[in-house]
Amino acid sequence: MKDPLGKCISIIYRYSIIHANNKLKPYNITGSQLTFFMTIVNMAGITQEELSNHLKINKSTTAKAIQSLEKNGYVIKKVSKKDRRAYNLYPTQKALELYKKIRDLAFQWDDVLCKGFSKEEKESIYKLIEKMAQNASEYIK
Repeated sequence: MKDPLGKCISIIYRYSIIHANNKLKPYNITGSQLTFFMTIVNMAGITQEELSNHLKINKSTTAKAIQSLEKNGYVIKKVSKKDRRAYNLYPTQKALELYKKIRDLAFQWDDVLCKGFSKEEKESIYKLIEKMAQNASEYIK
């Protein structure tokens, strides 16, 4: 190996954000907001704090992303019934309609990243990356 894995992962991440920014521009969503968008659609009703914890992103970054998604009509904040100080986050109909298109774009990017891979190699890289993410999560706890 010439470079640490982290360097390669960082390069892929940066190109992924550039690609997402280009593809999502017509929808007023940035690559940085994409993870928040997808998580809120998949976990409707999640609180902002739970979202931050789930994504391992600080609360101020989460608040800024939510504010932008709310402003652009993709998220609705409702006061939590369990804790009046917290907000539950829900996707709007606009978000639900856009979700499939964005998910398809994500899989198209996967195809770009895995160009030239066999089906077995692609399955293997998914498993290995998932394991790396799990290892990182366990180590940082």
